[in-house]
Amino acid sequence: MDWRIFAAIAPFLFVSYQALSKLLPKNISVLLVNAYVSAIGALLMLLIYLFTSSNKSITLNTKYIPVTIGIAVLISFGNFAIIKAYSLGAPQSSFVALFNPLYIIYGVLFGLFIWHEKLNLYQALGVLLSFVGMFLIIYFKK
Repeated sequence: MDWRIFAAIAPFLFVSYQALSKLLPKNISVLLVNAYVSAIGALLMLLIYLFTSSNKSITLNTKYIPVTIGIAVLISFGNFAIIKAYSLGAPQSSFVALFNPLYIIYGVLFGLFIWHEKLNLYQALGVLLSFVGMFLIIYFKK
């Protein structure tokens, strides 16, 4: 299956969960919500793995445990930041308009500096347009 299908579906799923986050009352603990989300997500991922993998072993090679812990920490704090932003009253249109271009910019920076990927002219133009778009959104916010 082509990775681009998942790249197109993932933002829809993230925006949908962000929209659901707006429904949470302001007096609910973001940490508690994130704990429930993480626990339910872990169960769902385990079920998806068991249904889709030919290897049914749930053991993970110990050399990948530090990377796995790092991913878990980043996902947890990332989800916390998103849910917290909405609990502080972030409008979804403004949040997504800032979040998604930064997602692109950070991804490009990681690709360049960590993975030593090359940036072509069109990608550089896309990053520049992302900066311009974020500036316009923030500067002209009413």
